[in-house]
Amino acid sequence: MKLAALLLAFHAFANAAPVVEVAGIRDPELKAYRTMVKGLDAFDLERAHAPKAALRFLLRPAATGETLDGLTLTISGDTVSLPVELAADGGFVLPRSAAALADRAELVLNKKRNSFRWRPDVRSPGVPANARRLGDLRLQCAVQWAIDREALTPQARGALEANGGPCHSPLAHTAFEAPQALRAAWLREGSRREALPVNRQHARRFTPPLADGGWGDDAMVEFEYGT
Repeated sequence: MKLAALLLAFHAFANAAPVVEVAGIRDPELKAYRTMVKGLDAFDLERAHAPKAALRFLLRPAATGETLDGLTLTISGDTVSLPVELAADGGFVLPRSAAALADRAELVLNKKRNSFRWRPDVRSPGVPANARRLGDLRLQCAVQWAIDREALTPQARGALEANGGPCHSPLAHTAFEAPQALRAAWLREGSRREALPVNRQHARRFTPPLADGGWGDDAMVEFEYGT
């Protein structure tokens, strides 16, 4: 597979809008519950990266002026209606439901379409607020890829998977977001410490070496805030 083809495919993955489509009524274009459950399956499959971690999903406003106030989330089908509890930060735990799978249910918000986006959030206990554990990020990437891969064209999906996928290929550079704008980000394991690329146009984004086996899962990404 040529490098250009892989980079094009990765660009498509990185820019695929991870959106929980929203509407007041059920709509066939909403994010399917069965698709989101693939993220739960990936979390279980690659749990070795973060054995003590918990998985949540975070909702964030994508439209100007939109807030989390009054937001509700429901797993909705023809016969199934399961309210999903939202935390104050827009986080939720997606439950498993055989009935929702059989009913081909969707995730439905009580807001207009395209006004919110989602991302997975994998966290191990004991990690400082200004840091992320590398194994958590590896597992978070696996969850995201399991859900988003269906949104890509077969050509883009095949190019990524032929090289190990965006979470395992050394040619892929998957970015994550820090809580605040970054001056710098460092990867530390024992006495070893290296600077990580920080996106200067999007100052909260940093790129850890997910595929580099020279760094263990317990390595820490440490943030220096400020621009």
